[in-house]
Amino acid sequence: MQRLPLPTTKTNLLRVKANLALAQEGRQLLAEKRDVILRELFSHMDEMRQTRGEAADLLAHAYRALAEMYIGLGRDQVARAALAAPAPPEVAMHERSLFGVVLPLLDWDAPETQGYWGLLGTSIELDIARRSFLAATRRLVQLAEREVAFQRLAVEPRKTQKRVNALQNLMIPQYRETAAYMEGSLEEREREDMFQLKRMRERQSGGSGWKPSAA
Repeated sequence: MQRLPLPTTKTNLLRVKANLALAQEGRQLLAEKRDVILRELFSHMDEMRQTRGEAADLLAHAYRALAEMYIGLGRDQVARAALAAPAPPEVAMHERSLFGVVLPLLDWDAPETQGYWGLLGTSIELDIARRSFLAATRRLVQLAEREVAFQRLAVEPRKTQKRVNALQNLMIPQYRETAAYMEGSLEEREREDMFQLKRMRERQSGGSGWKPSAA
């Protein structure tokens, strides 16, 4: 592993050690983020499958109610009754964040008020069909929310794992090796300085404990 190209100083050693601690903390946080997102992803998968099945059942029920309504009233009478119905509300969208992943929150709530048509020329099948399609639409909105959330969550574990790998296999070993090299170099430099200081003191005191070797 190649060391960082930094001068060997105590200041740089402290900086490298601080960056090493930060990288280790970042690796831990990213690993926790990956695990939380994976749990959320599997939870969304189960909810999505359940909601998809419920939506399919509600839609099938709604279309059966629609067919019965056409049989009972006739296409023209249904068309006239539909003119009295107001436009459905739009889907309101909000957002929430899970470890930086933006997830949608969809809200659609049409009123449960009985139809806006009179009793003359209508039947109970009209109200049944309306309530059935309202229920199916609510479940479809929930399904859209969960499918979009699942798609956004699905790409995040791989991105997070790449960052974990970069820290674990590149940056952290690089910081460790650089710190170890600097510590060794500074210790060797300190021993050399102590040796030079000792020699200087022996010279000044005229001691005979050290003699220069012959060339």
